[in-house]
Amino acid sequence: MNQNGKKVLLIEDDKAIIDVYETIFKKDHFDVEVISWGKEAIKKMEEVQAQKEAAPDIVLLDLILPDINGVEVLKTIKTNNITKNIIVFVLTNQESPELQQSTDIKPDKFIIKANVTPTQLSKLIKEQLKLE
Repeated sequence: MNQNGKKVLLIEDDKAIIDVYETIFKKDHFDVEVISWGKEAIKKMEEVQAQKEAAPDIVLLDLILPDINGVEVLKTIKTNNITKNIIVFVLTNQESPELQQSTDIKPDKFIIKANVTPTQLSKLIKEQLKLE
């Protein structure tokens, strides 16, 4: 299907951002799955934890979701033995000092969307997944 076979789970509710990221990631040969609701993302992670679904290679997580705070999704991923090693990049336009200073639940990277172009983000993902 694609050359690198790496699966990106994008948890984001902004349609314009989704379209741009999907275009870049697909061009860079990632499988992309998009979830726009926090509760749906938690349900997906519970499926992975129950080993009913394959884990994504990386999760890109927006903190501002229509139903719940993305931090709840991060906690679901990072506090379970099966999913705790999934790479999570928090992508947000809001500074979140409490998340950046928290020691128990940390994303692998904290990225302010406005500071990183989609192409730069794709490069960061490739570096994190050791594809470059």
